[in-house]
Amino acid sequence: MGFRPPLDVRGLCALLGNHRGRAVRLLPYRFPINGPSGLWMATATTDYIFFQRETTRAHQDHIITHEVGHILAGHHGSRPIADALEGMVPHLSPAAVRRVLQRTGYDEAQEREAELVATIIMEPAGLLGLGAPPAHRVAPALGGGSGRF
Repeated sequence: MGFRPPLDVRGLCALLGNHRGRAVRLLPYRFPINGPSGLWMATATTDYIFFQRETTRAHQDHIITHEVGHILAGHHGSRPIADALEGMVPHLSPAAVRRVLQRTGYDEAQEREAELVATIIMEPAGLLGLGAPPAHRVAPALGGGSGRF
C-alpha cells in the first residue's frame, strides 16, 4: 500500500480505504465508560470507525487499529446494534447498514484476532515501545509483500 513507519493511523486508514476502494471515515464519539471503546460499521460504500473521544491519542490509535483488525479479518458482528446507530450517524437509516461490529459484540476468537492485528500494526511503528520488528508480518494482510505497509 506504500505506507512506511512512522505510523500515522489516520493516514493508514486513508490508504486502507484507497486499497479497498471504499472510504474509511474516523469519527470520535463519546462512548459510555462501561461500554465499548470502538465500533466499526460498514455500509455499501463506506467503513465508519467510531472511537472513544474521551481518551488519549495513543489509546485512540489502538482502538482504531483494533477496528481495522476486524476489517482486515473480515469479521461479522454477532448482533446488530440498530438502536446505537440512530444517534451516531443520523443521516443513515439502520436499513442502509450492512453490518455493525462492536467490540463487545464479537466472539472471543474474533476479539483476539483483531487485537493481534492491532498489535502487529502498531508494534513495527514503535507505538508500543517494543522496537521495530520487520513490517513483512503485516504487509500481506494489507495487500503488499515488499515489507512496506
